[in-house]
Amino acid sequence: MERTVTATMLFADLMNSTEMAKILTLQEYNEMIVDFQTTMFEVASNHLAHYGYKGNGEDAEWSIVGDEIRVFLYSGAHVFDVRNALIMALKIKLGWLTSAFNQRILKEGRLVSRIGVGINSGKVIKDVRPWREKLGRPQPNVEGYAINLTKRIESSSRSGRAYQVTVGDSFFRLCGNGANINVEFSRPQTFEFKGLGQNITLYEVVSFINHEIVTTMPPSMQPGLIEKMEYAVAQPMPEPWIFYTLLRYYISKTLSAKDETFEGKAIKLAREAVDALEHKRTLYNFLGWLHAYSKKFRDLDLAFQYYDKSLQLNPRDQKALLHRARLAERMGHNDISKRTYEEILFYNPYHHEARKKLNGYFPVQAP
Repeated sequence: MERTVTATMLFADLMNSTEMAKILTLQEYNEMIVDFQTTMFEVASNHLAHYGYKGNGEDAEWSIVGDEIRVFLYSGAHVFDVRNALIMALKIKLGWLTSAFNQRILKEGRLVSRIGVGINSGKVIKDVRPWREKLGRPQPNVEGYAINLTKRIESSSRSGRAYQVTVGDSFFRLCGNGANINVEFSRPQTFEFKGLGQNITLYEVVSFINHEIVTTMPPSMQPGLIEKMEYAVAQPMPEPWIFYTLLRYYISKTLSAKDETFEGKAIKLAREAVDALEHKRTLYNFLGWLHAYSKKFRDLDLAFQYYDKSLQLNPRDQKALLHRARLAERMGHNDISKRTYEEILFYNPYHHEARKKLNGYFPVQAP
């Protein structure tokens, strides 16, 4: 039966696979494609099952053809689908980085094969076509302009300078509006795609901080996963997402195990990332948090400086403002703390903690 759904679509494929086909033997190229398809199968099937998707065209479907995977999520909970698409994008990239093919490439001292990802949200039509019924395969076709656009978005990801995960404007807007997804995007970029007849606004992911990426990888990929990431990040020209994903893992271990080893690893990696990466604001927040709350490396003055650096890049950063206000209070600088809480309320008049704290300094009228 034909029906219209709002889907979040993720398309991902191997970058430069055509060029690689020219330098690899047929057997080597086949081994690469088999490794890619096996990795994508493990990541997609495990992820959807873990997060409760039924699949089979009910609330999600996916397919792998050649060097590309396509995933459609349409659970009806749009923010849930958006968040899962972002997690899947990073798990796809992590799975491929740590695959047997790329591990061999790394050990040979060569740059790894990378994956470009395009994500979009929009309305599509699901319908079982007559030719499928005649073949005895009554799976629904998914059709619509949004699918064609997602393919173009995927192709644009190759020119990315950070994650090489590019998203459309509709997806970008769903990530805001109270979605509480800890993702940052580049400034909007305008592309003119042949055949679409209009300019399209796209955004590249420049940081995505999520503790589930590593912990929900397929069980078959878990052994040695962190060691592979640590090895990859130490090689020439590592991808930025590896720094952020590994940092979030270190902080999770610090919080759960209270292990100072991970505190030291996190600070060292964050400092290396500041020197290596273009997008620094999230890294300043990492370093501010580590120096504010760690045991062995606690330095409130240094933490305060890092949050100030973050706010110089984005004065509206609510998390940096909140930690700055708390730090100033801990350091006895109540005047700075008060002004910072006022800034928080200026951007978010309903911020509970800021309002409660300011009521301790002086009464504040409700907006």
